[in-house]
Amino acid sequence: MDIFEEVKKLNLPLGKYVVVGSGIMAAKRMRNINDIDLLVTEDVYEIISKQEGWTSEPKSDGWTLTKGIYEIDKVFKYKEYNPGTDHLIKTAEIINGIPFMQLSELVKFKEILRREKDLEDIELIKKYLENGE
Repeated sequence: MDIFEEVKKLNLPLGKYVVVGSGIMAAKRMRNINDIDLLVTEDVYEIISKQEGWTSEPKSDGWTLTKGIYEIDKVFKYKEYNPGTDHLIKTAEIINGIPFMQLSELVKFKEILRREKDLEDIELIKKYLENGE
């Protein structure tokens, strides 16, 4: 999957969204991903929720819009990790015109989740950073 091509298909306005989760790992060619998680502002969320083909699914902190490989949220938090939508958008790393959650934020999030795959991702990120990328 070409993450840049897939995100560009959504035609989202820069400054109103950020790719969260492991998307940046795919962008930096650390590993492949199967889906794309996006965090959007309230107004963009409302617009997308009215578009054909999107399904709204309940989550512990609200609702997620899903369609194919995409999951779109307006809140990104887990336990004590709650950086805020505006913060993640403003501090995003822009790669090929697409805003991604910073690797440092991803590590913070994955350290709280602590699933096996998260611990593996943290190791991949550490190795990536050690190599001066």
